[in-house]
Amino acid sequence: MLRKGRWILPLLLTLTGIRPADAGQDAWTPFGPGDGALQSLAASSRGDLYTTATFGATEIWQMPLAPVPGTAAWRWRNNGLGLPAVTALAVDPKNPQSLWAVSGTDLESLFHSTDAGGSWARVFTGDANFRIVHLWVVPMRKSVVLIAETGTGRRLLRSANGGVSWTEVPRALGPVTAVPDERGIVYAGSAVNGGVLRSVDGGASFRRVGVVPVAVDDELRALHATYSDQAVIFASFRNGGLFRSISNGLHWTRVGFANGGPSVIASEPKDPSRIYAIDALGLSASHQYGEDGSFQRLAVFPLISIPEPTVLVAAPGGPYFLGGTDLYRYTGGFALVAKTGIESFGVAELRFHPADPSILAIRDSTGCILDSCEVRTVLSTDGGETFQRLGTQASARRFADVSDLAFDPVSTHRWLMAMGVGAVLTENGDTRVVLPGPVTAVEIAAGGILLAGGLDGIQVSENDGASWPATLDNAGGARRITELLVNPYAPERVIARALELTQPPQPQDPGSPVLYRSADAGRTWTKLLDGSADIEFVPGAPSSLYLLVSTADGTELRRSDDDGVTSHLVHAFPASDAVNDVAIDPSAPLDLYAASIHGVLRSHDGGATWETTPGDFAPWGTYRQGIGHVQVHPTERGHLFASPVDGGLFENQLSE
Repeated sequence: MLRKGRWILPLLLTLTGIRPADAGQDAWTPFGPGDGALQSLAASSRGDLYTTATFGATEIWQMPLAPVPGTAAWRWRNNGLGLPAVTALAVDPKNPQSLWAVSGTDLESLFHSTDAGGSWARVFTGDANFRIVHLWVVPMRKSVVLIAETGTGRRLLRSANGGVSWTEVPRALGPVTAVPDERGIVYAGSAVNGGVLRSVDGGASFRRVGVVPVAVDDELRALHATYSDQAVIFASFRNGGLFRSISNGLHWTRVGFANGGPSVIASEPKDPSRIYAIDALGLSASHQYGEDGSFQRLAVFPLISIPEPTVLVAAPGGPYFLGGTDLYRYTGGFALVAKTGIESFGVAELRFHPADPSILAIRDSTGCILDSCEVRTVLSTDGGETFQRLGTQASARRFADVSDLAFDPVSTHRWLMAMGVGAVLTENGDTRVVLPGPVTAVEIAAGGILLAGGLDGIQVSENDGASWPATLDNAGGARRITELLVNPYAPERVIARALELTQPPQPQDPGSPVLYRSADAGRTWTKLLDGSADIEFVPGAPSSLYLLVSTADGTELRRSDDDGVTSHLVHAFPASDAVNDVAIDPSAPLDLYAASIHGVLRSHDGGATWETTPGDFAPWGTYRQGIGHVQVHPTERGHLFASPVDGGLFENQLSE
């Protein structure tokens, strides 16, 4: 058994860091971003971090600079963008309040913000050929110049009037880099015979100033210029490696990566001696201005066939990097490869400790690589002020995350976790593996009994993990447990969700959902129903529960007062409401809430009649009105949490 300290590792403060302000009254406010694939990153010179994330729409979120890097709350930054589909984002390197974004579906528009993304104003709407994948801001003496690169029919466009009009830049292509502390100096790739071009007039004209010793057809992958009056310029070539110039591009010296140049380079604005570079193998850093031989490997990427990251920024809490693909050659979207410093944008479940609601866990999905989706669990012991990621460093290249967590109904110092290694128990700070093997679901029932479910069915331990008899077997491999639910008001009662496969096994059989119930803490089981249903336990009534069941005409809310053996119809929701989740207020058991396509609905009479809950999601994008999950705080009446289908985790404190 492995002991304390080797299994539970508090890494960085995660998605909420310092928690946002308390819930607004009768208004939805973010509890943290959720359920979106990170698409791009940008950082201001003072250290504000910006990301675009796709939630059905592609939005902008900001993590402001904080005294402790990475601990600020993520803030939604879409006001004025409408239904956003952000394809490019850039920050003025000399003015951290000034941002530029390209957004739009049929026709793309350029937007400008003068308050660090707090609000946006439309500046320009392009035609069908204005399809921007990169955007750069070039500081000039009295203003800025914008340079944009299109993804179709690759070309550079330039605007000297804040984006109101654009002209094409001949003979130059991306990548582009502006020298932050030398007004009007820009470097770009050459569209003729390759190599690097330089402009001294903000990109109005370019000329070749020095020859990089690479083949004529070698692809220029990345350009970067550091801050300081004597900027260091870096140029990366696919075959030739990484080159460095400290003489305005006149002379270039190879500084490493002879087997292939990095896909992206970055440096810290306040310390230009720190240079970061990413290639297919991992992240490297130099603390000597990128001099030859000074790059050291900081992180190694997994040896699987995934595209190397194409986004890298340096900020006080960085470096931060995201995976992606070549924007010019790939049109199917982005694949998340790796990230550091940024934790979860994918809230799937919020769980409070039944004995102490200041202890809570968020389980989230942070993205998928090929056919593998990453699920993380973060834990807070201070009411959501700070979070820490749970898991173990399984190897030098792999962190094994906790995929499910169960709190002990009585003890605030004991919980059970499902990980890749099996079931892991933490008790009074001591952590050990108690059940090796393929565990996907865990719970702790009455009397501290441990339950674990997975490919082996359900196993139960009444002796703190010393032995695990099977109480619901896997039916010869045909039964797989996907979730365990303990009634928090009667912890001897447990519900199990399972998938049962056809026998003999059929190719690509997804399995049929089945619910089982136990009235004795998992020692014995009986079938509750064939099919799936959302289950909500009724406070103060140990044998009572609600079932939300899908039908051909919509969903039915049913109530059972005999542990689900029989039930009666309470309310029928039409298919147009798309209700898929219900929750009961523990402080007022007749108050029910439902997640619907129209937002959160509520009932004051045990589910017989329904009305719309005060507050909507218009300030956070009207497309967020469709809700996938709703939950109520365990001790605060009317304190709601909701997860829109198109992403996010929000809270609302109702006034009545």
